[in-house]
Amino acid sequence: MDNDFRCDFCNKNFQSQEAIDSHNKAKHTIAREKNHKFSVKTVSIIAIILLAIVSVTAFSIMGNKTSNINGNAINTASNTQQASVSGSTSDNVQTAKLSVSGSSYILEPSIFKKDVPVKIIADISSMPGCSKAVTIPAFRLLKVVSNKDNVITFTPTKTGTFKIACSMNMYTGTLTVE
Repeated sequence: MDNDFRCDFCNKNFQSQEAIDSHNKAKHTIAREKNHKFSVKTVSIIAIILLAIVSVTAFSIMGNKTSNINGNAINTASNTQQASVSGSTSDNVQTAKLSVSGSSYILEPSIFKKDVPVKIIADISSMPGCSKAVTIPAFRLLKVVSNKDNVITFTPTKTGTFKIACSMNMYTGTLTVE
C-alpha cells in the first residue's frame, strides 16, 4: 500500500488529500489553535472591552459634565451661554477668559478677590483634547467645557496662588486670589 499523504501532527499515512484534510479537521483543530498566541475569541473579547472603554471616555469628554470632584452638582443655570470677556467685576461677579497656548492655560485676568464669585469663559477654539477637562484642585472643581457649556463658575474661599490643570495634568496654569 503506497501512502503518499502523511499527517504533520500524528505522522499517520493517508491515501488521498481529502482523507488527510478530513482527519486534520476532525482530530487536530485544538493543535492548530494552540499554535496561535491568542484565539479569535480572546481577541474579540479584548476588542469589545477596548471599544467600551473608548466609548465611555468619549461620552465623558463630550458630555456636559458640571460637577466638583466630589460629584456634587454645581449651579449652572446661566452657564450655557457664550459670553464676552471684559475682565471686570460686574453684578458682584469677577469675569475672566481661559485659553490654551502650547501646554499652558492662559487666564486673563488671573488675579481674583476672595469670596467674590468668579465666572471663567473658556475659549473652546483654543482648547484641544483633554485641556477641556479643567480642574482647580484647591477649590475641588472639575468642569469639562464644551461648545454648549463653556463657563466655569466658583467662589474662591481662600487666598494664595492656585494651580489650574487638565484632568491628565498635561495643561497647567495658575490663578491668584487676594
